Amino acid sequence: MSSPSASPMKSHGRQRLERSVFLWQLLLAVGVLILMCILLVIDIALPSEPLLLFGVSVIFMATMAASTVPWRNLPRRATMALPIVDILGIGLIVAGEPMLGAALFLVFPVIWLATYHGRFGAVLGPTLSFLLVAVSWLLNPARAVNLPTLLVFGIVLAFVATASYTGTQKNLAQRRLLRQQAMLLEEAFDRTRRQERTLHEVINAVTFGVVAYDRLARPTMVNRAHRERLRQFGYDENETVPDVIYREDRVTPFSEEERPHKRLARGESFDDVVMWYGDPGGYRMALAATGRPLTNANGVREGAVWVSRDITRELEAIGARDDLVVSVSHELRTPLTSILGYLELVLDGDDVGEESRVHIEVALKNADRLLSLVSDLLVASHDDQVGFLLNFGPTDVAVIAKQSIQALKPMAEERKISLLLTTIGDPIVQADEFRIRQVIDNLLSNAVKYNNTGGRVSIAVIGDVDEVEIFVSDTGRGMTEEEQKNLFSRFYRAESVRNTTIHGTGLGLSISREIARAHGGDVRMSASSPSGTTMVVTLPRKNDEEA
Repeated sequence: MSSPSASPMKSHGRQRLERSVFLWQLLLAVGVLILMCILLVIDIALPSEPLLLFGVSVIFMATMAASTVPWRNLPRRATMALPIVDILGIGLIVAGEPMLGAALFLVFPVIWLATYHGRFGAVLGPTLSFLLVAVSWLLNPARAVNLPTLLVFGIVLAFVATASYTGTQKNLAQRRLLRQQAMLLEEAFDRTRRQERTLHEVINAVTFGVVAYDRLARPTMVNRAHRERLRQFGYDENETVPDVIYREDRVTPFSEEERPHKRLARGESFDDVVMWYGDPGGYRMALAATGRPLTNANGVREGAVWVSRDITRELEAIGARDDLVVSVSHELRTPLTSILGYLELVLDGDDVGEESRVHIEVALKNADRLLSLVSDLLVASHDDQVGFLLNFGPTDVAVIAKQSIQALKPMAEERKISLLLTTIGDPIVQADEFRIRQVIDNLLSNAVKYNNTGGRVSIAVIGDVDEVEIFVSDTGRGMTEEEQKNLFSRFYRAESVRNTTIHGTGLGLSISREIARAHGGDVRMSASSPSGTTMVVTLPRKNDEEA
Protein backbone atom coordinates (compact mmCIF):
# COMPACT_ATOMS: atom_id res chain seq x y z
CA MET A 1 0.00 0.00 0.00
CA SER A 2 1.48 3.32 -1.05
CA SER A 3 1.74 6.25 1.26
CA PRO A 4 -0.53 9.30 0.78
CA SER A 5 2.40 11.30 -0.55
CA ALA A 6 3.39 8.64 -3.13
CA SER A 7 0.91 9.76 -5.82
CA PRO A 8 1.88 13.46 -5.78
CA MET A 9 5.56 12.50 -5.83
CA LYS A 10 4.98 10.17 -8.82
CA SER A 11 3.06 12.88 -10.70
CA HIS A 12 5.82 15.38 -9.99
CA GLY A 13 8.40 12.88 -11.30
CA ARG A 14 6.51 12.41 -14.55
CA GLN A 15 6.27 16.17 -15.06
CA ARG A 16 10.00 16.47 -14.47
CA LEU A 17 10.66 13.67 -17.02
CA GLU A 18 8.48 15.38 -19.64
CA ARG A 19 10.33 18.66 -19.09
CA SER A 20 13.72 16.89 -19.33
CA VAL A 21 12.73 15.19 -22.61
CA PHE A 22 11.90 18.52 -24.19
CA LEU A 23 15.04 20.24 -22.89
CA TRP A 24 17.37 17.48 -24.13
CA GLN A 25 15.73 17.50 -27.55
CA LEU A 26 15.73 21.30 -27.68
CA LEU A 27 19.45 21.35 -26.86
CA LEU A 28 20.23 19.07 -29.80
CA ALA A 29 17.89 20.98 -32.13
CA VAL A 30 19.56 24.29 -31.22
CA GLY A 31 22.97 22.78 -31.96
CA VAL A 32 21.84 21.50 -35.35
CA LEU A 33 20.18 24.84 -36.09
CA ILE A 34 23.40 26.68 -35.33
CA LEU A 35 25.24 24.28 -37.63
CA MET A 36 22.78 24.96 -40.44
CA CYS A 37 23.13 28.70 -39.93
CA ILE A 38 26.90 28.40 -40.22
CA LEU A 39 26.49 26.41 -43.44
CA LEU A 40 24.25 29.14 -44.86
CA VAL A 41 26.75 31.84 -43.92
CA ILE A 42 29.68 30.07 -45.61
CA ASP A 43 27.42 29.40 -48.64
CA ILE A 44 27.48 25.59 -48.86
CA ALA A 45 25.07 24.17 -51.43
CA LEU A 46 22.68 22.40 -49.04
CA PRO A 47 20.22 21.18 -51.71
CA SER A 48 22.99 19.06 -53.24
CA GLU A 49 23.00 16.85 -50.09
CA PRO A 50 19.45 15.47 -49.66
CA LEU A 51 20.56 13.10 -46.86
CA LEU A 52 21.78 16.06 -44.81
CA LEU A 53 18.50 17.90 -45.25
CA PHE A 54 16.54 14.77 -44.50
CA GLY A 55 18.54 14.17 -41.31
CA VAL A 56 17.97 17.77 -40.17
CA SER A 57 14.27 17.36 -40.90
CA VAL A 58 14.17 14.18 -38.80
CA ILE A 59 15.75 16.00 -35.81
CA PHE A 60 13.33 18.92 -36.06
CA MET A 61 10.39 16.54 -36.37
CA ALA A 62 11.63 14.78 -33.23
CA THR A 63 11.79 18.19 -31.52
CA MET A 64 8.17 18.87 -32.46
CA ALA A 65 7.21 15.48 -31.06
CA ALA A 66 9.09 16.25 -27.84
CA SER A 67 7.06 19.42 -27.38
CA THR A 68 3.64 18.06 -28.33
CA VAL A 69 3.44 14.41 -27.22
CA PRO A 70 2.15 14.00 -23.57
CA TRP A 71 5.11 11.93 -22.39
CA ARG A 72 3.85 11.99 -18.79
CA ASN A 73 1.03 9.67 -19.83
CA LEU A 74 3.35 7.19 -21.63
CA PRO A 75 5.69 4.59 -20.16
CA ARG A 76 9.19 5.79 -19.42
CA ARG A 77 10.62 3.45 -22.06
CA ALA A 78 8.66 5.31 -24.73
CA THR A 79 10.98 8.29 -24.38
CA MET A 80 13.82 6.15 -25.82
CA ALA A 81 12.30 6.72 -29.23
CA LEU A 82 13.48 10.32 -29.38
CA PRO A 83 17.24 9.79 -28.81
CA ILE A 84 17.13 6.79 -31.16
CA VAL A 85 15.48 8.95 -33.84
CA ASP A 86 18.09 11.64 -33.14
CA ILE A 87 20.88 9.12 -33.67
CA LEU A 88 19.33 8.12 -37.02
CA GLY A 89 18.95 11.77 -38.01
CA ILE A 90 22.58 12.56 -37.10
CA GLY A 91 23.62 9.43 -39.01
CA LEU A 92 21.87 10.80 -42.10
CA ILE A 93 23.63 14.16 -41.67
CA VAL A 94 27.00 12.40 -41.34
CA ALA A 95 26.25 10.26 -44.41
CA GLY A 96 25.22 13.34 -46.38
CA GLU A 97 28.21 15.50 -45.41
CA PRO A 98 31.00 13.54 -43.64
CA MET A 99 33.32 16.57 -43.57
CA LEU A 100 31.04 18.61 -41.26
CA GLY A 101 31.98 16.63 -38.15
CA ALA A 102 28.29 16.36 -37.25
CA ALA A 103 29.06 12.99 -35.66
CA LEU A 104 29.98 14.94 -32.52
CA PHE A 105 26.26 15.66 -32.07
CA LEU A 106 25.86 11.97 -31.23
CA VAL A 107 27.16 12.81 -27.76
CA PHE A 108 23.73 14.33 -26.90
CA PRO A 109 21.55 11.23 -27.51
CA VAL A 110 24.25 8.97 -26.07
CA ILE A 111 24.29 10.94 -22.81
CA TRP A 112 20.50 11.09 -22.87
CA LEU A 113 20.12 7.33 -23.18
CA ALA A 114 22.77 6.61 -20.53
CA THR A 115 21.26 9.12 -18.11
CA TYR A 116 17.57 8.21 -18.32
CA HIS A 117 17.51 4.58 -19.43
CA GLY A 118 20.11 2.90 -17.29
CA ARG A 119 22.51 0.23 -18.37
CA PHE A 120 20.49 -0.71 -21.46
CA GLY A 121 20.53 2.89 -22.70
CA ALA A 122 24.25 3.23 -21.88
CA VAL A 123 24.98 0.23 -24.16
CA LEU A 124 22.43 1.03 -26.86
CA GLY A 125 23.48 4.66 -27.39
CA PRO A 126 27.20 4.27 -28.25
CA THR A 127 26.61 0.94 -30.04
CA LEU A 128 23.93 2.29 -32.37
CA SER A 129 25.87 5.53 -32.95
CA PHE A 130 29.10 3.69 -33.78
CA LEU A 131 27.30 1.30 -36.17
CA LEU A 132 25.65 4.18 -38.08
CA VAL A 133 28.91 6.09 -38.37
CA ALA A 134 30.74 2.90 -39.42
CA VAL A 135 28.11 2.13 -42.07
CA SER A 136 28.39 5.69 -43.39
CA TRP A 137 32.18 5.29 -43.44
CA LEU A 138 31.99 2.02 -45.35
CA LEU A 139 29.45 3.33 -47.88
CA ASN A 140 31.38 6.54 -48.53
CA PRO A 141 34.02 5.99 -51.19
CA ALA A 142 35.88 9.14 -50.15
CA ARG A 143 36.22 7.94 -46.52
CA ALA A 144 36.88 11.31 -44.95
CA VAL A 145 38.25 9.69 -41.79
CA ASN A 146 40.57 6.73 -41.35
CA LEU A 147 39.82 3.53 -39.40
CA PRO A 148 41.79 4.46 -36.22
CA THR A 149 39.87 7.72 -35.94
CA LEU A 150 36.62 5.81 -36.32
CA LEU A 151 37.63 3.41 -33.57
CA VAL A 152 38.71 6.26 -31.28
CA PHE A 153 35.35 7.90 -31.91
CA GLY A 154 33.55 4.70 -30.85
CA ILE A 155 35.69 4.41 -27.72
CA VAL A 156 35.01 8.05 -26.81
CA LEU A 157 31.26 7.47 -27.16
CA ALA A 158 31.54 4.39 -24.91
CA PHE A 159 33.44 6.36 -22.26
CA VAL A 160 30.91 9.21 -22.46
CA ALA A 161 28.04 6.75 -22.02
CA THR A 162 29.82 4.98 -19.15
CA ALA A 163 30.62 8.25 -17.37
CA SER A 164 27.05 9.45 -17.80
CA TYR A 165 25.64 6.15 -16.55
CA THR A 166 27.90 5.95 -13.46
CA GLY A 167 27.37 9.61 -12.65
CA THR A 168 23.62 9.19 -12.96
CA GLN A 169 23.62 6.08 -10.77
CA LYS A 170 25.69 7.88 -8.18
CA ASN A 171 23.30 10.82 -8.22
CA LEU A 172 20.34 8.47 -7.96
CA ALA A 173 21.94 6.72 -4.98
CA GLN A 174 22.58 10.06 -3.33
CA ARG A 175 19.03 11.17 -4.04
CA ARG A 176 17.65 7.92 -2.60
CA LEU A 177 19.84 8.39 0.46
CA LEU A 178 18.72 11.99 0.84
CA ARG A 179 15.11 10.91 0.36
CA GLN A 180 15.50 8.24 3.06
CA GLN A 181 17.16 10.73 5.36
CA ALA A 182 14.40 13.21 4.66
CA MET A 183 11.80 10.57 5.46
CA LEU A 184 13.62 9.64 8.66
CA LEU A 185 13.84 13.30 9.65
CA GLU A 186 10.16 13.74 8.86
CA GLU A 187 9.28 10.68 10.93
CA ALA A 188 11.48 11.92 13.79
CA PHE A 189 9.88 15.34 13.54
CA ASP A 190 6.39 13.81 13.55
CA ARG A 191 7.34 11.60 16.49
CA THR A 192 8.70 14.62 18.35
CA ARG A 193 5.52 16.55 17.66
CA ARG A 194 3.41 13.62 18.88
CA GLN A 195 5.53 13.35 22.01
CA GLU A 196 5.26 17.08 22.54
CA ARG A 197 1.48 16.91 22.19
CA THR A 198 1.35 13.94 24.55
CA LEU A 199 3.56 15.69 27.08
CA HIS A 200 1.45 18.83 26.78
CA GLU A 201 -1.74 16.84 27.39
CA VAL A 202 -0.22 14.97 30.34
CA ILE A 203 1.12 18.11 31.98
CA ASN A 204 -2.22 19.84 31.56
CA ALA A 205 -4.08 16.79 32.89
CA VAL A 206 -2.26 16.61 36.24
CA THR A 207 -3.47 18.54 39.26
CA PHE A 208 0.05 19.77 40.06
CA GLY A 209 1.05 23.22 38.94
CA VAL A 210 3.99 23.12 36.51
CA VAL A 211 6.00 26.15 35.33
CA ALA A 212 9.09 25.92 33.10
CA TYR A 213 11.59 28.72 32.43
CA ASP A 214 14.36 29.17 29.88
CA ARG A 215 17.92 30.14 30.81
CA LEU A 216 16.89 33.82 30.85
CA ALA A 217 14.19 33.07 33.47
CA ARG A 218 11.40 33.61 30.95
CA PRO A 219 8.40 31.27 31.31
CA THR A 220 8.19 28.78 28.47
CA MET A 221 5.35 26.62 29.76
CA VAL A 222 2.61 27.07 32.33
CA ASN A 223 0.15 24.21 32.69
CA ARG A 224 -3.60 24.48 33.14
CA ALA A 225 -3.60 23.72 36.89
CA HIS A 226 -1.19 26.57 37.66
CA ARG A 227 -3.13 29.03 35.49
CA GLU A 228 -6.40 28.05 37.19
CA ARG A 229 -4.90 28.71 40.63
CA LEU A 230 -3.66 32.13 39.63
CA ARG A 231 -7.01 32.93 38.02
CA GLN A 232 -8.70 32.37 41.38
CA PHE A 233 -6.64 35.26 42.73
CA GLY A 234 -7.34 37.62 39.82
CA TYR A 235 -4.17 37.08 37.75
CA ASP A 236 -4.22 36.57 33.99
CA GLU A 237 -2.47 33.88 31.93
CA ASN A 238 0.66 35.99 31.46
CA GLU A 239 1.43 35.87 35.19
CA THR A 240 3.28 32.93 36.76
CA VAL A 241 3.70 34.11 40.38
CA PRO A 242 1.45 36.31 42.58
CA ASP A 243 2.73 39.71 43.59
CA VAL A 244 2.90 38.64 47.24
CA ILE A 245 3.63 35.14 48.55
CA TYR A 246 3.49 34.36 52.26
CA ARG A 247 5.68 32.02 54.25
CA GLU A 248 4.55 28.98 56.19
CA ASP A 249 3.42 31.19 59.10
CA ARG A 250 0.86 32.71 56.68
CA VAL A 251 1.70 36.33 57.57
CA THR A 252 5.36 36.93 56.60
CA PRO A 253 5.85 37.65 52.87
CA PHE A 254 8.75 36.11 50.98
CA SER A 255 11.40 38.65 50.10
CA GLU A 256 11.97 39.30 46.41
CA GLU A 257 15.18 37.25 46.34
CA GLU A 258 13.57 34.28 48.13
CA ARG A 259 10.66 33.95 45.73
CA PRO A 260 10.71 30.60 43.83
CA HIS A 261 11.35 31.95 40.33
CA LYS A 262 14.19 34.11 41.62
CA ARG A 263 15.83 31.12 43.27
CA LEU A 264 15.45 29.11 40.08
CA ALA A 265 17.02 31.94 38.06
CA ARG A 266 20.08 31.63 40.32
CA GLY A 267 20.26 27.90 39.63
CA GLU A 268 19.08 26.84 43.09
CA SER A 269 17.06 23.73 43.94
CA PHE A 270 14.43 23.50 46.65
CA ASP A 271 12.02 20.87 47.97
CA ASP A 272 8.51 21.23 49.44
CA VAL A 273 8.75 24.95 50.22
CA VAL A 274 5.40 25.90 51.76
CA MET A 275 3.87 29.05 50.27
CA TRP A 276 0.56 30.74 50.89
CA TYR A 277 -1.33 32.55 48.12
CA GLY A 278 -3.88 35.20 49.06
CA ASP A 279 -3.86 37.93 51.68
CA PRO A 280 -4.78 37.29 55.33
CA GLY A 281 -8.49 37.55 55.91
CA GLY A 282 -9.42 36.52 52.37
CA TYR A 283 -9.43 33.34 50.32
CA ARG A 284 -6.11 31.55 50.73
CA MET A 285 -4.31 28.56 49.31
CA ALA A 286 -1.25 26.67 50.56
CA LEU A 287 1.21 25.16 48.08
CA ALA A 288 4.26 22.95 48.49
CA ALA A 289 6.75 23.87 45.73
CA THR A 290 9.73 21.89 44.46
CA GLY A 291 12.16 23.40 41.93
CA ARG A 292 15.00 22.02 39.83
CA PRO A 293 17.40 23.62 37.31
CA LEU A 294 17.52 21.99 33.86
CA THR A 295 20.87 21.24 32.25
CA ASN A 296 21.97 19.86 28.88
CA ALA A 297 24.26 16.88 28.24
CA ASN A 298 27.31 19.07 28.97
CA GLY A 299 25.97 20.21 32.32
CA VAL A 300 25.21 23.74 31.14
CA ARG A 301 22.07 25.21 32.70
CA GLU A 302 19.37 25.78 30.10
CA GLY A 303 16.41 26.64 32.27
CA ALA A 304 14.44 25.46 35.27
CA VAL A 305 11.12 23.94 36.27
CA TRP A 306 9.10 24.03 39.44
CA VAL A 307 6.13 21.94 40.48
CA SER A 308 3.60 22.91 43.13
CA ARG A 309 0.82 20.94 44.78
CA ASP A 310 -2.14 22.19 46.76
CA ILE A 311 -1.73 21.23 50.43
CA THR A 312 -4.39 23.52 51.85
CA ARG A 313 -6.62 20.65 52.95
CA GLU A 314 -3.66 18.77 54.42
CA LEU A 315 -2.64 21.73 56.58
CA GLU A 316 -6.23 22.34 57.58
CA ALA A 317 -6.60 18.66 58.54
CA ILE A 318 -3.42 18.81 60.61
CA GLY A 319 -4.68 21.94 62.32
CA ALA A 320 -8.06 20.31 62.99
CA ARG A 321 -6.31 17.22 64.37
CA ASP A 322 -4.18 19.32 66.72
CA ASP A 323 -7.24 21.27 67.83
CA LEU A 324 -9.06 18.02 68.52
CA VAL A 325 -6.15 16.64 70.55
CA VAL A 326 -5.92 19.84 72.57
CA SER A 327 -9.69 19.89 73.12
CA VAL A 328 -9.87 16.24 74.15
CA SER A 329 -6.83 16.60 76.37
CA HIS A 330 -8.34 19.57 78.15
CA GLU A 331 -11.65 17.77 78.52
CA LEU A 332 -9.92 14.70 80.01
CA ARG A 333 -7.83 16.68 82.44
CA THR A 334 -10.85 18.19 84.18
CA PRO A 335 -12.55 14.91 85.23
CA LEU A 336 -9.17 13.29 85.98
CA THR A 337 -8.26 16.13 88.31
CA SER A 338 -11.60 15.70 90.06
CA ILE A 339 -11.06 11.93 90.34
CA LEU A 340 -7.61 12.46 91.85
CA GLY A 341 -9.00 14.95 94.36
CA TYR A 342 -11.79 12.70 95.56
CA LEU A 343 -9.49 9.66 95.77
CA GLU A 344 -7.11 11.64 97.93
CA LEU A 345 -10.04 12.71 100.17
CA VAL A 346 -11.08 9.08 100.55
CA LEU A 347 -7.54 8.09 101.54
CA ASP A 348 -7.45 10.90 104.12
CA GLY A 349 -10.46 9.41 105.89
CA ASP A 350 -10.04 7.08 108.86
CA ASP A 351 -12.89 4.71 107.95
CA VAL A 352 -11.13 3.12 104.95
CA GLY A 353 -10.15 -0.52 105.39
CA GLU A 354 -6.64 -1.77 104.67
CA GLU A 355 -7.65 -3.77 101.63
CA SER A 356 -9.75 -0.91 100.25
CA ARG A 357 -6.90 1.50 100.89
CA VAL A 358 -4.57 -0.65 98.76
CA HIS A 359 -7.10 -0.69 95.92
CA ILE A 360 -7.68 3.05 96.15
CA GLU A 361 -3.93 3.72 96.15
CA VAL A 362 -3.58 1.66 92.96
CA ALA A 363 -6.44 3.64 91.39
CA LEU A 364 -4.92 6.91 92.56
CA LYS A 365 -1.52 6.00 91.17
CA ASN A 366 -2.91 5.01 87.77
CA ALA A 367 -5.17 8.08 87.62
CA ASP A 368 -2.17 10.25 88.35
CA ARG A 369 -0.23 8.46 85.63
CA LEU A 370 -3.14 8.88 83.23
CA LEU A 371 -3.20 12.61 83.96
CA SER A 372 0.51 12.83 83.13
CA LEU A 373 -0.04 10.98 79.86
CA VAL A 374 -2.87 13.35 78.92
CA SER A 375 -0.55 16.28 79.67
CA ASP A 376 2.10 14.71 77.43
CA LEU A 377 -0.47 14.30 74.67
CA LEU A 378 -1.34 17.95 75.01
CA VAL A 379 2.34 18.93 74.76
CA ALA A 380 2.92 16.63 71.78
CA SER A 381 0.06 18.19 69.83
CA HIS A 382 2.01 21.47 69.49
CA ASP A 383 4.84 21.92 67.01
CA ASP A 384 6.79 24.13 69.39
CA GLN A 385 7.88 21.67 72.07
CA VAL A 386 8.83 23.09 75.46
CA GLY A 387 10.14 19.74 76.70
CA PHE A 388 9.26 17.61 79.69
CA LEU A 389 9.61 18.54 83.35
CA LEU A 390 11.98 15.90 84.76
CA ASN A 391 12.68 15.00 88.37
CA PHE A 392 16.05 13.22 88.47
CA GLY A 393 16.92 10.70 91.13
CA PRO A 394 18.49 7.24 91.53
CA THR A 395 16.44 4.95 89.34
CA ASP A 396 16.69 1.17 89.13
CA VAL A 397 15.86 0.46 85.51
CA ALA A 398 15.57 -3.30 86.16
CA VAL A 399 12.87 -2.71 88.79
CA ILE A 400 10.97 -0.40 86.45
CA ALA A 401 11.19 -2.98 83.67
CA LYS A 402 9.85 -5.65 86.02
CA GLN A 403 6.91 -3.40 87.01
CA SER A 404 6.16 -2.71 83.36
CA ILE A 405 6.19 -6.43 82.60
CA GLN A 406 3.78 -7.08 85.47
CA ALA A 407 1.43 -4.39 84.17
CA LEU A 408 1.42 -5.83 80.63
CA LYS A 409 1.29 -9.46 81.70
CA PRO A 410 -2.52 -9.82 81.39
CA MET A 411 -2.49 -8.51 77.80
CA ALA A 412 0.45 -10.79 76.93
CA GLU A 413 -1.15 -13.87 78.48
CA GLU A 414 -4.32 -13.23 76.50
CA ARG A 415 -2.29 -13.74 73.30
CA LYS A 416 0.02 -16.38 74.82
CA ILE A 417 3.09 -14.15 74.50
CA SER A 418 5.93 -14.85 76.92
CA LEU A 419 7.76 -11.94 78.62
CA LEU A 420 11.41 -12.44 79.60
CA LEU A 421 13.62 -10.07 81.62
CA THR A 422 17.43 -10.21 81.79
CA THR A 423 19.65 -7.89 83.85
CA ILE A 424 23.42 -7.55 83.40
CA GLY A 425 25.63 -5.14 85.34
CA ASP A 426 24.51 -2.13 87.36
CA PRO A 427 21.02 -0.96 86.24
CA ILE A 428 20.84 2.19 88.40
CA VAL A 429 21.03 5.64 86.74
CA GLN A 430 20.10 9.19 87.62
CA ALA A 431 16.78 9.63 85.83
CA ASP A 432 13.12 10.50 86.14
CA GLU A 433 11.55 7.22 87.25
CA PHE A 434 8.10 8.06 85.98
CA ARG A 435 9.36 9.04 82.52
CA ILE A 436 11.61 5.98 82.16
CA ARG A 437 8.61 3.83 83.08
CA GLN A 438 6.69 5.63 80.33
CA VAL A 439 9.43 4.81 77.78
CA ILE A 440 9.59 1.13 78.75
CA ASP A 441 5.79 0.86 78.80
CA ASN A 442 5.59 2.27 75.27
CA LEU A 443 8.22 -0.12 73.90
CA LEU A 444 6.82 -3.18 75.65
CA SER A 445 3.27 -2.28 74.65
CA ASN A 446 4.29 -2.06 70.98
CA ALA A 447 6.25 -5.34 71.25
CA VAL A 448 3.16 -7.10 72.57
CA LYS A 449 0.58 -5.43 70.30
CA TYR A 450 2.47 -6.04 67.06
CA ASN A 451 3.73 -9.52 67.99
CA ASN A 452 2.46 -12.82 66.67
CA THR A 453 0.21 -14.96 68.83
CA GLY A 454 2.37 -17.34 70.86
CA GLY A 455 5.44 -15.14 70.33
CA ARG A 456 8.05 -13.87 72.72
CA VAL A 457 9.14 -10.46 74.06
CA SER A 458 12.56 -10.14 75.64
CA ILE A 459 13.78 -7.15 77.63
CA ALA A 460 17.43 -6.89 78.63
CA VAL A 461 18.84 -4.20 80.94
CA ILE A 462 22.62 -3.93 80.54
CA GLY A 463 24.62 -1.46 82.62
CA ASP A 464 28.28 -0.58 82.12
CA VAL A 465 30.52 2.23 83.32
CA ASP A 466 29.13 4.96 81.07
CA GLU A 467 25.52 4.07 80.39
CA VAL A 468 22.61 1.71 80.81
CA GLU A 469 21.01 0.19 77.70
CA ILE A 470 17.54 -1.31 77.50
CA PHE A 471 16.96 -3.83 74.67
CA VAL A 472 13.36 -4.72 73.83
CA SER A 473 13.03 -7.51 71.24
CA ASP A 474 9.94 -9.19 69.81
CA THR A 475 9.12 -11.95 67.35
CA GLY A 476 6.60 -9.92 65.35
CA ARG A 477 6.28 -9.11 61.67
CA GLY A 478 9.07 -6.51 61.58
CA MET A 479 8.95 -3.19 59.72
CA THR A 480 9.31 -2.17 56.10
CA GLU A 481 11.84 0.42 54.97
CA GLU A 482 9.08 3.02 54.59
CA GLU A 483 7.86 2.35 58.13
CA GLN A 484 11.40 2.64 59.48
CA LYS A 485 11.81 6.06 57.86
CA ASN A 486 8.75 7.43 59.70
CA LEU A 487 9.21 5.41 62.88
CA PHE A 488 9.60 8.41 65.18
CA SER A 489 7.25 10.80 63.35
CA ARG A 490 4.41 12.09 65.48
CA PHE A 491 0.96 10.66 64.70
CA TYR A 492 2.46 8.23 62.17
CA ARG A 493 0.92 4.78 61.93
CA ALA A 494 1.89 2.23 59.28
CA GLU A 495 -0.59 1.58 56.50
CA SER A 496 -0.63 -2.13 57.39
CA VAL A 497 -2.05 -1.48 60.88
CA ARG A 498 -4.38 1.47 60.29
CA ASN A 499 -7.33 -0.69 59.34
CA THR A 500 -6.72 -3.40 61.93
CA THR A 501 -8.10 -3.79 65.44
CA ILE A 502 -4.76 -2.62 66.87
CA HIS A 503 -5.33 0.89 68.15
CA GLY A 504 -2.82 3.65 68.76
CA THR A 505 -2.13 7.36 68.44
CA GLY A 506 1.25 7.25 66.70
CA LEU A 507 2.79 9.25 69.55
CA GLY A 508 4.40 6.57 71.72
CA LEU A 509 7.78 6.28 70.02
CA SER A 510 8.00 10.03 69.39
CA ILE A 511 7.40 10.82 73.07
CA SER A 512 9.76 8.02 74.15
CA ARG A 513 12.59 9.41 72.06
CA GLU A 514 12.01 12.94 73.39
CA ILE A 515 12.10 11.62 76.97
CA ALA A 516 15.31 9.68 76.32
CA ARG A 517 16.97 12.66 74.67
CA ALA A 518 15.90 14.85 77.56
CA HIS A 519 17.96 12.46 79.71
CA GLY A 520 20.93 12.83 77.35
CA GLY A 521 20.27 9.44 75.74
CA ASP A 522 18.33 8.20 72.75
CA VAL A 523 15.93 5.59 71.38
CA ARG A 524 16.78 3.78 68.17
CA MET A 525 15.86 0.69 66.23
CA SER A 526 18.70 -1.83 66.35
CA ALA A 527 17.32 -4.38 63.90
CA SER A 528 14.14 -5.28 62.03
CA SER A 529 13.31 -8.28 59.89
CA PRO A 530 10.31 -10.51 59.16
CA SER A 531 11.29 -12.45 62.31
CA GLY A 532 11.06 -9.48 64.68
CA THR A 533 12.27 -6.05 65.78
CA THR A 534 14.73 -4.85 68.43
CA MET A 535 14.52 -1.39 69.97
CA VAL A 536 17.31 0.08 72.11
CA VAL A 537 17.10 2.80 74.78
CA THR A 538 20.37 4.42 75.89
CA LEU A 539 20.55 6.28 79.23
CA PRO A 540 23.87 7.85 80.25
CA ARG A 541 24.95 7.68 83.87
CA LYS A 542 24.99 10.99 85.80
CA ASN A 543 26.42 11.85 89.20
CA ASP A 544 24.43 13.75 91.76
CA GLU A 545 25.85 17.15 90.78
CA GLU A 546 24.95 16.63 87.12
CA ALA A 547 21.49 15.46 88.10
